[in-house]
Amino acid sequence: MSDVVEYRIDLLLRHAHLYTVEARFPVGGAEPWVDLKLPVWTPGSYLVREFERHLQELVCDDGEGRPLPVRKVDKSTWRVDARAARRIRARYKVYAWDLTVRSAHLDDTHGFWNGACVFLYTDALASGPHRVVVAPPLGWQVTVGLEETEPHTYVARSYDELVDSPFEVGTHEVVSFLAQSKAHRLAIWGRVETPRDTLVADFIKIIETAQAVFGEPLPYPDYTFILLTAANQYGGLEHARSCALLTSPFTFQPRKKYEEFLELVSHEFFHLWNVKRIHPEALGPFDYQRENYTRSLWVMEGVTSYYDRYLLVRAGLQPPKRYLEKLGEELGKIAAIPGRFRQSLEESSFDAWIKLYRPDENSVNSTISYYLKGGVVSLLLDLEIRTQSKGTRSLDDVMRLLWQRYGKAGKGFPDDGVQAIVEEASGCALAAFFDRYVRGREELDANPILRTVGLQVKAGAEDDDENKAPQGWLGCNLKDDGESVLVTAALDGGPAVGAGIYANDEIIALDGFRCDLSGLKDRLAGRAPGDRVTLTLFRREELRSIAITLGEKPPEKWEVVPVEDPTDAERAAYQAWMGQPLESESEKKDA
Repeated sequence: MSDVVEYRIDLLLRHAHLYTVEARFPVGGAEPWVDLKLPVWTPGSYLVREFERHLQELVCDDGEGRPLPVRKVDKSTWRVDARAARRIRARYKVYAWDLTVRSAHLDDTHGFWNGACVFLYTDALASGPHRVVVAPPLGWQVTVGLEETEPHTYVARSYDELVDSPFEVGTHEVVSFLAQSKAHRLAIWGRVETPRDTLVADFIKIIETAQAVFGEPLPYPDYTFILLTAANQYGGLEHARSCALLTSPFTFQPRKKYEEFLELVSHEFFHLWNVKRIHPEALGPFDYQRENYTRSLWVMEGVTSYYDRYLLVRAGLQPPKRYLEKLGEELGKIAAIPGRFRQSLEESSFDAWIKLYRPDENSVNSTISYYLKGGVVSLLLDLEIRTQSKGTRSLDDVMRLLWQRYGKAGKGFPDDGVQAIVEEASGCALAAFFDRYVRGREELDANPILRTVGLQVKAGAEDDDENKAPQGWLGCNLKDDGESVLVTAALDGGPAVGAGIYANDEIIALDGFRCDLSGLKDRLAGRAPGDRVTLTLFRREELRSIAITLGEKPPEKWEVVPVEDPTDAERAAYQAWMGQPLESESEKKDA
């Protein structure tokens, strides 16, 4: 008896967005029952998403037509009365109408799916081989980062590898190229007007620059990029031999938007080391039925968020000036989040399952993203290592040690061992850094560390008028709601909270005059901190008037710029970090 789990999946019901799946599980014949399960989450996206809610019409037989009773025993487990059967054949459908990189989508143009959404499994057979036969419509092709043993037949060494291999089926374009002497494919669904030779050249630069961080050959036989484009979409999900990228067809121009797309490519590609192979013990092997907790997601995502754009600079795909502009934007975003004082990076990592992917009106007051803050902290950690080691070590050395000791060896690092690993790789004392920025909730003061490379953070108004009088501030986040203004969050410690303005309040007038969002901002710009104004609003359809004393508006614009007169040591440190000379403010003026 073969121990291979076999699946057949067809796309005949694509107008109904239903995959039809047949799965065959060999059993020993002695089991009174066998549990078939579907994951409740997918690796790389740390939220229980309840994929089982889309599985329907499950029936089982012994492979020869004799029915086997099935009883659902929990939300994601179906118990099959196997009796003396030598195999179980399960037939079911999966509804697929979620166009994201972490789920499944099917229509008349293509089918895309992650295995966690589609393939049932058994614990007893999960570590063995799994074979998938795809029955595509006439003229459609299949792209997946698995070995193809026969036409449209693909084999994974385990259920983990199967779940880690998204499928794209359709009339998509496939562009093949070599990088570091290994085969790569770019599968494109949707409109992408960028010339293919430009995409390939830029992808190769990203691949080669990321590989140089680790200093060893690429850790795969071949690699597949699946690029999906649709309006108002954005996201990516990493895999060991592939990645899925989702973006708008309008992100390929102008250049700034294209660089944001390249950041996405760089981010997901760097993950093939940092999370797919280098990861904490909790993230492999996976438990697909419940949350897998770790305090190190800031390492997986924050460090990767630092490298994604930094690698573009190293590859010559983004100028340092643009890199620093984006850094300033990130520092401004962090400064606008009161939750930075409520949650550390380790706490943010651990609570990802219940907080990061489930934002609400209080999230800005209670949480901080381990992507956003984690990326900035990783940058500061890199500069701190470079400073303490006098330029002899960097975060690259940390990544290489993690690769050699854990990623290459196929084992996870201890969740409480990150600081020790970084200190060993760098030769630096970093307890104070970790206490403050990783385990602690203190203000993120970037200036002292940025000064080591001749940079400083400047905060000001959008129009850069240093003599402009301070403006009044409501202390809440707002969005345009047609002819009114919707409060999306009242910021902790701001005037709105003190005055009793709530999330979901619909502001319709300021001091008796109707206003939309633009008008409200214009009128507040002429008010000073301490001024008292009256807001007219609807709350649960009830008209109210609330008086509020304005606070001082925080800086709108954050910039990372060179100091006036950097020292020779700071210039050298910047050159070593950015690969280009530092141009000071005075030198810019002289030019």
